[in-house]
Amino acid sequence: DDPAMIVAEAVRLHVAMINECRGVPGVLEERWREAHTVRHCALSLVGEPIMYPRINELIGELHARKISSFLVTNAQFPEAIRTLRPVTQLYVSVDAPNKDDLEEVDRPLFRDAWERLRESLVILREKKQRTVARLTLVKGHNEGDIAGYAELIALGEPTLVEVKGVTFCGKSD
Repeated sequence: DDPAMIVAEAVRLHVAMINECRGVPGVLEERWREAHTVRHCALSLVGEPIMYPRINELIGELHARKISSFLVTNAQFPEAIRTLRPVTQLYVSVDAPNKDDLEEVDRPLFRDAWERLRESLVILREKKQRTVARLTLVKGHNEGDIAGYAELIALGEPTLVEVKGVTFCGKSD
């Protein structure tokens, strides 16, 4: 789909959701008005955003509207990371500190997933923008090798390191 259409439709749907909150107890009129202006966009959670072939145009559309962009990548497409235009904040998911843990936790599609992760981190270091290494720790699976995480963080030299934990709340297939 066309990047301009995607951004316009996302903004339209955002405003429609905000409009539903008018008159709800506790919603201040001033805040309700402010909420009509989209200020931030997170490009994550539903697949790999850099797989979209026109991602750079989409980011341009966001920035032209003065909407900040936060993009999360799974670090499996290093060349796409290299050619990605600057975003407000670029996150690279670091799901494991070593090859064996990565295969257990992520069950990657690519046989060279570990090498792709490492290459992506090298590219992250070369980016002249705000970057984040996002570590997702799963108790009993990938939290033990602190030295491995430290080595990966040193490889990428991110601006920030974000550590988040996963809590299982039931069966997951």
